[in-house]
Amino acid sequence: MDLLSGIIKAFSFPEVVSQDGGEVDGLVIAVHLLMLVLFVGWLIYYCVALWKFRATNNPKADYKGVKSKTITNSIEGAVIASELVLVVVAIYFWNFYVNEPSDFSEASVVRVTAEQFAWSARYPGADGKLGAQSKTLVSAANPFGIDKSKPYWEDDVEVLKSDIVVPMIKNEDGTHKSVTIDLTSTDVIHCFKVLPLRVCQDVIPGMRIPIHFRPTKVGRYQITCAQLCGDGHARMKGAVKVVDEVAWEEWYKAEVEKKKPAAEKSTATTANDDKA
Repeated sequence: MDLLSGIIKAFSFPEVVSQDGGEVDGLVIAVHLLMLVLFVGWLIYYCVALWKFRATNNPKADYKGVKSKTITNSIEGAVIASELVLVVVAIYFWNFYVNEPSDFSEASVVRVTAEQFAWSARYPGADGKLGAQSKTLVSAANPFGIDKSKPYWEDDVEVLKSDIVVPMIKNEDGTHKSVTIDLTSTDVIHCFKVLPLRVCQDVIPGMRIPIHFRPTKVGRYQITCAQLCGDGHARMKGAVKVVDEVAWEEWYKAEVEKKKPAAEKSTATTANDDKA
């Protein structure tokens, strides 16, 4: 029984912590079932062909083969049908990640920037909007490539090479609030893959690629770079940290406080001491 349970566990899906993650699992199951049907179908065809055209039944080879087009048309039809099923099903499930959810807002967008070999993130400030970025502006002093000639960048919260923190918040209708991650890269192609959240997306330099998910469980989930991105590929580790609403507010306020100039922090501290 232990061996059987071990085998079942090895072939089971990993824990899902995303509201729409079950849909992705459904896609995986559908594709595997389709491949199983095709495998069995081709195996039957292969065995029938071996039996029908065996040497004892056909001692003299006929290079013209089967003259009827029934088999050819059947095979072509099966190939076309399977391709259509794959395309239709894949497009349906892909909508969960490329289309903006009903509760989308710019304030819930996190800009994740990949580089060799780390992940960094930017969050909208009080204005609820992210400033523009450009790959051509990336430098040691400007790791995100922020375009300071355009608005909204001054109050953005920046987290360099650390956990990407996202909130788990419930909407009034009982669903979980969506989180949007805009993916971009400063150097080569990477891949943002978080299995428990059921997200996997290539990160391409010069492009902003959004993905959407609805976290349903607090925890720290590993980011896997599923694209060979250089000699240090194995060292490119990161994590998405899902926190509840209270912890999110505390974390966000602490990060905003870090951005304030020293003089402003000193004034705020003095004001609090006077109130006390």
